[in-house]
Amino acid sequence: MRKPVSIMADRTSRLAAALTAEFVIRSEFKSSSVSEELTASRQQQIVQLQAIKNSASLSDILIAEKTILAFELHHYANTATMKSSITAALADIAIAEQLTAVIADPAAYKAVDQSHSRPKNRANHLPLDEARQFFRSHSTRLLNLDKGRLDLIDKKIIDARRANMRIAEKAYIGLQQVALGITPEPPKRGQGRGLEM
Repeated sequence: MRKPVSIMADRTSRLAAALTAEFVIRSEFKSSSVSEELTASRQQQIVQLQAIKNSASLSDILIAEKTILAFELHHYANTATMKSSITAALADIAIAEQLTAVIADPAAYKAVDQSHSRPKNRANHLPLDEARQFFRSHSTRLLNLDKGRLDLIDKKIIDARRANMRIAEKAYIGLQQVALGITPEPPKRGQGRGLEM
């Protein structure tokens, strides 16, 4: 049974008032000294993530992302869905780390290559192994977070993490090419250096 329009209008008005109150409180918090300290610590996260990106070290990127996920799981995972998502991401990172060790041995990586022989499991003659799948799926996971009601710094942190996933995938593709003896194609004219997803 539908509620009378007057009752619905009253509830909508109360909801709007609660949203406005939240916005005002957040705005007041942003001008406080605690907020300034919080902003500084989060800006430092961005600086460190960008430094890791600039190093272009696959292992450093994986370690950094694993550190963030473990911290989020311990301190922020407050629903079963969030815990499940982070736990799955940590398991995927562990597999990606194992593959980065395997790929250093071309003979060992040949078995991975052969197990991904079907065309749908390959891209540009390279296997879309579990590490490649992790880079893509985790970037999507982060993109979905970016769609939520977060502040600008939160979104910048997520952007920095996604940028690191692009660099990690590019580095991993380079390792695949070396392991399989594939000469990389020269970049197309006007093509950016980063690997877009």
